[in-house]
Amino acid sequence: MQHLSDIKIAVDNPSLETGNLPGILSEIEQALEELLNSKQVHRIDLRAMPWSAGEEHKLEQMLGRGEVTIELNALGKSIFQETRYSGVWLISHYNEAEELIGKIIEISYLPDMVFAQQEDISRGLERLKTQRSQDS
Repeated sequence: MQHLSDIKIAVDNPSLETGNLPGILSEIEQALEELLNSKQVHRIDLRAMPWSAGEEHKLEQMLGRGEVTIELNALGKSIFQETRYSGVWLISHYNEAEELIGKIIEISYLPDMVFAQQEDISRGLERLKTQRSQDS
């Protein structure tokens, strides 16, 4: 008896594209204008979009790499890569098994996740005070 999982299917037409690439580039351009005019941050979830083979790679090639790379390690690694277009960040999130779980383009001066949180700063201040009092 044959099962559906036994049937091999191969799609071999890389020339088919979703057409998302021009729209995303236009969205990035508009978001950069909004960032400059109103400081409005914008995010595009690349994992929520359909892509043909190679389209997402083509987008990354078009955006290129800028001068800044930030790595954050909290419940897995996150990499914040500035693109060649200042204000446009490519962000990749990985789980603890180093599997890609999220890919986002963020249009901002600096990605929100990079900023220290109020609670973290308060805890850091308390640790510093404790350390200084122990050293005295």
